[in-house]
Amino acid sequence: MIRRWLRRLAIALGSCVVLAVVGYGALFIPSVYFRVAFVIIQRNALMRDRVDWVGVRMKADRLLQGARSTRDTYPAIQLVLQRLGDQHSHLALPETVRAMRAGSNLTLGLTAIWPECIVAAVSPGGPAERSGVRAGDIVEAVDGEPPAHVLGVVLLPRGRPVILRLRRTGSAEAATVQLAPQEVPFNQPATIRRLEGGLGYIDIPGVVGGGESFDSDAVAAIRRIDTTPTCGWVVDLRRNVGGNMWPMLHAVRPILGEANPFTYRYGKAPWANHVVYSLKRPAPAIAVLTSRLTVSSGELLAVAFQGPPTTRTFGEPTCGLSTSNLDVPLVDGAVLVVTTSRAADRTGREYDGPIQPDLHVETDWTRIGADDDPVIRAAASWLREQAQCQASR
Repeated sequence: MIRRWLRRLAIALGSCVVLAVVGYGALFIPSVYFRVAFVIIQRNALMRDRVDWVGVRMKADRLLQGARSTRDTYPAIQLVLQRLGDQHSHLALPETVRAMRAGSNLTLGLTAIWPECIVAAVSPGGPAERSGVRAGDIVEAVDGEPPAHVLGVVLLPRGRPVILRLRRTGSAEAATVQLAPQEVPFNQPATIRRLEGGLGYIDIPGVVGGGESFDSDAVAAIRRIDTTPTCGWVVDLRRNVGGNMWPMLHAVRPILGEANPFTYRYGKAPWANHVVYSLKRPAPAIAVLTSRLTVSSGELLAVAFQGPPTTRTFGEPTCGLSTSNLDVPLVDGAVLVVTTSRAADRTGREYDGPIQPDLHVETDWTRIGADDDPVIRAAASWLREQAQCQASR
């Protein structure tokens, strides 16, 4: 286990000599711990050429004064990561890493987008759902204060109870709800169903960790839906906040096909040898749905569909973090996440910033995923006009 970790660290550092000189035990010394993290960031970060490394190091050193443990170095490491300016690099704390490995998180079970403060996602079985919170509710106050925000979502306290003032669309009066955090599973299965006109629908949420049977369950559901052949598919990524791209990518392989930039350009991907179901009507027309909550690996999944004329995107621009990261475990259980590259589609086009949809349609969060969802309706209307579906009538 330690040997495997040292090998990964050596790759990130670019030299095994550093490890030989430092030694494993010395990596727990705060000054050494910080220097290793600093070198990894400096050598691998996508935005490394834009940073005044001398100036950043001086400011970080001031934060390191009096550091007695590796945890005391976190503010200095976070300062360096923030100066990259990519909005994606970060330090995952040991408790966050442990929660991800355990498959659950202590959470209130809701996500609200900024600046509208509209609840966009509610975790099944979580505190918010059990208290009656619904997608489309508006968060007016958090513990009596106007909502704060970070990276486009309302910032909610972690690990403690919170009082929310919510207003439901069409309601004249606000309601007060007290929520206590609860362990909620990170991963939820994909939602797959048929739409009218020979269409299929798949909602792919973000996936943390290996995804367990996420991809195989999704492929099995696609197979059941395709008993009656499907001429087109709606791929809904509007609430995909990222995570591990590979289970998500393999879940949509029957729809996407094999010619995508991540498996074709870089050889075999994880789970590449899995048996893949082939649709009864290959090469369907595809409508991809995006929003501001399409983040990170969710955006990479959207990029995988870009290129063919049989694909069109609907909804709102994505978050703008269509970059990939290097994850380096540190000795105390934290993980250094450093943005190292931009995404490119099968045509070679690189993506920097939010991915713009072909047709802009505002998401109605009170109807998301329903038959009268305006984005689904626009996508389904386009799909039914495509040659694949015209021929099946």
